[in-house]
Amino acid sequence: GIPESERENVLQPFKRLDRSRHTPGNGLGLALVRAVAELHGAQLRLIDNQPGLRVELRFTGATAAR
Repeated sequence: GIPESERENVLQPFKRLDRSRHTPGNGLGLALVRAVAELHGAQLRLIDNQPGLRVELRFTGATAAR
């Protein structure tokens, strides 16, 4: 999971948590999800799944109908 205090940070491009800095990757995954959500007018929520992280995207009716 991602601590609540870090959730906004991991939505920024190239941001990674300290414990992930030594594993391969660029830290773009959640930033891309956020960009797509914003493009389509969706709400993005990062939620503690105990254990792990749940990512929730909610599309409004008007957006979903396009």
